[in-house]
Amino acid sequence: MDIKEFVKKEARENLAREFTKEGLFELKEQEIRGNNYHVFANLPQTLRDYFQFPLIHGEWDFLAYEEETYSYQEVLNTSAGLAHVLMDKYGIKKGDKVAFSMRNYPEWINSYIAVTSIGAVAVPLNSWWQGEELDYGLTHSESSIFIADEERLQRLEGYVEDMPRIAVRCDASKFTNTESFDDLVSPMEAFPEVEIDPEDDASIMYTSGSTGYPKGVVSTHRAVVSAPITWALMGQLATQIEVDGEPLASPIAGENPCTIAAVPLFHVTGSHAVFLLSLVTARKIVFMYKWDAVEALRLIEKHKVTDMTGVPTMSAEVLQAHKDNPEIDISSLKGLGSGGAARPPEQIKAQEKDHPDKVATVGYGLTETNAHATNASGITLYERPSTAGYPTPFLNLIKIMDEEGNELGPNELGEVAIKSTCNFRCYLKNEEATNEVLDSEGWFRSGDVGIIDEDGFLYIKDRIKDIVIRGGENIACLEIEAAIYEHPSVREASVFGIPDERLGEKLATRVSLNPGAELSEEDLSSFLAAKIAKFKVPEYMWFQADELPKVAAGKIAKKQMREEAIKELGLD
Repeated sequence: MDIKEFVKKEARENLAREFTKEGLFELKEQEIRGNNYHVFANLPQTLRDYFQFPLIHGEWDFLAYEEETYSYQEVLNTSAGLAHVLMDKYGIKKGDKVAFSMRNYPEWINSYIAVTSIGAVAVPLNSWWQGEELDYGLTHSESSIFIADEERLQRLEGYVEDMPRIAVRCDASKFTNTESFDDLVSPMEAFPEVEIDPEDDASIMYTSGSTGYPKGVVSTHRAVVSAPITWALMGQLATQIEVDGEPLASPIAGENPCTIAAVPLFHVTGSHAVFLLSLVTARKIVFMYKWDAVEALRLIEKHKVTDMTGVPTMSAEVLQAHKDNPEIDISSLKGLGSGGAARPPEQIKAQEKDHPDKVATVGYGLTETNAHATNASGITLYERPSTAGYPTPFLNLIKIMDEEGNELGPNELGEVAIKSTCNFRCYLKNEEATNEVLDSEGWFRSGDVGIIDEDGFLYIKDRIKDIVIRGGENIACLEIEAAIYEHPSVREASVFGIPDERLGEKLATRVSLNPGAELSEEDLSSFLAAKIAKFKVPEYMWFQADELPKVAAGKIAKKQMREEAIKELGLD
């Protein structure tokens, strides 16, 4: 199909209709929680089955970390060994919550596979969280056990001391109630037998919203599994696109596909678009201990990496680093995309111009949609670099709604709503918040403002929710404000985001001090560092004796202060 046809919504739907009529991607209608959806008829519907599906590829190197390499079968066997330990030693049963938090280590993958394959619920906690935050996630989720590396175990000292822990890549004897992963886990050939239904809960992933405390996003097995399979279908549809009679090549297909896990696995971009998607195409994943653009170049050269997905900052830094280190061979890299935050159009244009051999991609989704909603890549993106992409026909539906919930027409501005099998089931222990965003027909109100054009392409324009996205990390302003208010010198505080070329946004705060009080940037930064993750500490601070400006309703005039800060910093 010629690209000029493919960009038309009706043509994409006709193509998808042919692709999903029969065979691997055949679709059928099924009722889920009172609403009808299209689901895959012949592909796995639970994570347990999904992890067995890649064995059709035969053996391949699946994970690489520093000098270690693990085949997919080895990863499965270690995961099966952990699954038996969880059930036999710790009494974990179907429906129990198991939390884990660590750097991007192979043991993160083992933990996710083991937990979900026995019908327990995976709770991947943010590895940047400090002790109080980890305590909140463990307590709120009612997790039965915690699997973590040394940094996370150290931060948790003094909290939930009765919870058993498994130590990853460190000395377990340093910690109470803790045993070593390596001492406990021996590879096994099979997982314990457990019956799992597609609508059983599979994971709880925490996301920062506008309410301060992170919300636990509960997703079912079907919702999680639908994400990588839907991406695979979209990839198949893209292979049908022709430009001047020549088919487009896919960066994640072909021989020896390989990617870098540059984003944290506790985010859906990392867990879904990197980890789970790799199982469909027998893709090798190269782990990084810590993000470094030059090190990424070396890994691309060493492992012949074919594609990479990171936050927009990473894509830009890789290309800049190669400009500074042209001797490093990254010719194997064919795809360079982003997720987790909006990618600046200028960055996409620059990649098309300066690196035409490296296909740019964008994806839009949320934790609540298991990273799924819309995607675009290559020429479809280059012709409209501001777009967030288009939804996969029949599987992901999007619309624009007004405040009353009415659907708006093409190019009308409103809130983006998404309906998909990938959508989450609920917010843990928060029915009110669930009902605010998820209606009885299955539509999820994203909190993002956008438009959809005549061809079905989505454009994100703004956010309703009061969050800042810094380098792909969602940060709730209310959470930071609450921490600032704990300082005895603070009378009022307002936190907001200001634009940043590298990270997308940076945090800023304006603080009103109590009469006679004094406070410096250094003092407040140190105070906050003991309470919240380092990336949440505002990088710009202003202090004043007067009250903060207010709008007519008496609320703090955050928008006004943000505009003033942008002007003062010369960013307007």
